[in-house]
Amino acid sequence: MRQIPENQTKSVAQISDYIKLHFKGEELQIKAAYFFVISTISYDVNFSFTTELFSSDEDFVSKTIANKSGVCIHYAKLFKALLDQLGYQSQIVSGYTKQNNQIAKVSHAWCAIKMKDTNWYVFDPTWDSGYVTTSNMFVSNIASKHYKMLPSEAVKSHMPFDFLWQFSKEPISNREFYNGKNYDNKPLVNFDYQNEIDKYNKLSEIDKAFESSERIQNNEIINDLILEEYNYKKSVFNATRLNKNIEKVTEIIEDYNVAIVLLNDFIIYRNKGFTPTFSDAILLEMIQTPKERLENIQREIFGISSVGKENAASFNELRSSIADAVKQSQEQYDFVKDYISKSKKDRKKMVDKVIWSGKPVKQ
Repeated sequence: MRQIPENQTKSVAQISDYIKLHFKGEELQIKAAYFFVISTISYDVNFSFTTELFSSDEDFVSKTIANKSGVCIHYAKLFKALLDQLGYQSQIVSGYTKQNNQIAKVSHAWCAIKMKDTNWYVFDPTWDSGYVTTSNMFVSNIASKHYKMLPSEAVKSHMPFDFLWQFSKEPISNREFYNGKNYDNKPLVNFDYQNEIDKYNKLSEIDKAFESSERIQNNEIINDLILEEYNYKKSVFNATRLNKNIEKVTEIIEDYNVAIVLLNDFIIYRNKGFTPTFSDAILLEMIQTPKERLENIQREIFGISSVGKENAASFNELRSSIADAVKQSQEQYDFVKDYISKSKKDRKKMVDKVIWSGKPVKQ
């Protein structure tokens, strides 16, 4: 890997192609990717996050390759990007650490890989790239101490915020990690973590955030780092849910406006004294269609819990408009049901001259 040409280190695709060409088999390819990361990236002791965390993973990794520096999340994302390109299943794990029996004051990120033997192993490229001195200087010191760690060994120093990523049938609690010993009456025994991971990977991002926050809370929040991660997961869940709700409201408005057009078409037809004449079946269908659509729209709008404070007034106005339209469509439907049950003579007497007209809603 030291011999990789400089012009082949500009992208994840180039680096992974070089690895595929020169290294065969899972073990060597993973080791080559790991070595590239820990020997190329320098730990940036002065790094401060701005808007970088909100960029796409592709942009994030591209900047890491270009700058050849970063913090733990840069090491982890670059390593995972190479693993993805090489075709290996991996996971970035966030958590906190312990060294010399001292809990770290900042959170940390590392990686885990599910290898062909179906077991998960833990990799920390940041810790194997070097160390930071007491004078706050990074010293490159390539090592393999944290390469392919057994989860049972890794958890002695690396505590995932979400116990799912302990890869253990009996995950330890945060208190056990703090105290360095297990306790009896463990809350989770025979935890089928692989089955849970498989289910987790099928979830939407909003459901992933929600389930992860639940596990973090269940494992007890005993320090500020855990609390920060818990609040972050909740914020992701709430923000994603809010965005989805707003998207749903937009769809509802579109459906509502279509239904209002259909309802008004019927009302215009009624105001013309039901001329030209249609069969009773068509007449009933003309009002039944907007009525059913509006009722369905009302059920959908009732299923939306929140759209944010800034949208609350317009949202409540929309709900009120829908309720009015549902009421009017029901009245028109009842009228038609009564109308078609009458004789021709009686029908003429029933035709109203002035009838309510629904109004579309602006998006």
